[in-house]
Amino acid sequence: MLLDPLADAFSVLKNAERAGKKDVLIYPVSKLIGICLRILQANGYIGEFEFIDDGRTGKFRVQLLGRINKCAVIKPRNSVKAKKIENIEKLYLPAINFGIIIMSTPKGVMTHNNAKEYNIGGRLLAYVY
Repeated sequence: MLLDPLADAFSVLKNAERAGKKDVLIYPVSKLIGICLRILQANGYIGEFEFIDDGRTGKFRVQLLGRINKCAVIKPRNSVKAKKIENIEKLYLPAINFGIIIMSTPKGVMTHNNAKEYNIGGRLLAYVY
């Protein structure tokens, strides 16, 4: 039984990267997982990904590039004000400007760098470096 599909997707990505695989299947599919994959792709952590319709929930086939050192979901999903994003960055990332934190904001799901640009806070979802 899956309790958190986003956490399962990130653990599948991390385990496949450690095993040295070229691509991986992520299922079940959700909009949030698709948006997070798009953010990872835009920042160069994964290659192309595609949706495969299997008649049920569907699957994502993700091409791995070998650039993920660690990725995980942040539990509990705490809310963070715009002024406190730098403190959270120090808590979850190993160095400044190394890695990204994915946040859910009123303007949509985005990285912590974009949230600092827009000067908005939100809820923490995941981190990748």
